[in-house]
Amino acid sequence: MSSDFYTDPKILQAERERVFARHWWLLGPAEQCANAGDYLCDTICGWPLYAIRGDDGQLRAFHNVCRHRGAQLLESGAGNCGTVRCPYHSWQYSTAGELLKAPRFGDDDFDRSQCNLFSLHCKVWKGMIFICPAKADNPPAIEFEQWLGSLPGLIEQFDSLDDMDYYGSFVVEGQANWKAYCDNTVEGYHLHSVHPRLAKAVASGTVEIASYDNGALVAFHVGYGEAAAAAKLRGDAGIWTYKFPGFQLAISDNAFKIERLEPTAVDRLRSTNWAWYRNLDDAEREDSFAWSRTVVEEDIGICEKVQVNLAAGVYQSGPLSPAEESHVVTLQRYYRSELDASTKGDKV
Repeated sequence: MSSDFYTDPKILQAERERVFARHWWLLGPAEQCANAGDYLCDTICGWPLYAIRGDDGQLRAFHNVCRHRGAQLLESGAGNCGTVRCPYHSWQYSTAGELLKAPRFGDDDFDRSQCNLFSLHCKVWKGMIFICPAKADNPPAIEFEQWLGSLPGLIEQFDSLDDMDYYGSFVVEGQANWKAYCDNTVEGYHLHSVHPRLAKAVASGTVEIASYDNGALVAFHVGYGEAAAAAKLRGDAGIWTYKFPGFQLAISDNAFKIERLEPTAVDRLRSTNWAWYRNLDDAEREDSFAWSRTVVEEDIGICEKVQVNLAAGVYQSGPLSPAEESHVVTLQRYYRSELDASTKGDKV
């Protein structure tokens, strides 16, 4: 694709309206919303959102916006509350999103039911909460099970995740367009030059890259060779996957990492990651966690260098290797089909 797709703010606005609002996004681990009143709140692609466990045990999701004057209701992060109280004028909502109180509003005929929170589509899969930012009265671009596509089948070879222990999360931000990072993610051409430790860990000739679901999903099937440290930290084999538009998963016998990738501006991105482990001691978990962060930092670092030249106005586009970058081509075609799907023939 030409460089303007990575540098034009109008493209990002079109993506937000036509793609991001209608697809599924990882919010975080469901274990943070295990009990009644537990909530998890974050901003994704510019939308403040939260999920909360109701008194009835149901997990629901909402736009984190008061229906009165638009204030943000909950601070980012995890917490617990019996009711959701707006910090601005003290409007209170139930965990089901119903407006309970509008103090001193001064109108006996005020219909509180017209000011319930904007509810969202919400699903839990493999202990992860996913949200579609489209309001619940609008359908997502694709139902969640269809959105997952081939992903459940690809990772079913690994044992249950139930006995893995949650370790922690990290965030890496950078100055690059989100698609530059995605293009980078679906090719192994850069592995040896950008990721020296990972390149040594992956057994020679064991990496197979495949596209699924018309390019919406790309998976690396890898073996970790005979390097004792890598085999211990990762296991004998693993799968790295990218799922359009902003979800990544890496799983092996001993480790499970998930990632949410999102734009924060046309030339800025944020990578939020969570990790689980088993069969590793404390030092090994610390090493594996730090290694995962290093890989993300290496990827974002090279994408930042690309972004500088994309913005400089000299480079427009370049050739892609049929042997090494065919999945970049497939992903870019899928991206264009999604961007154009709701335009009724109009071109961006």
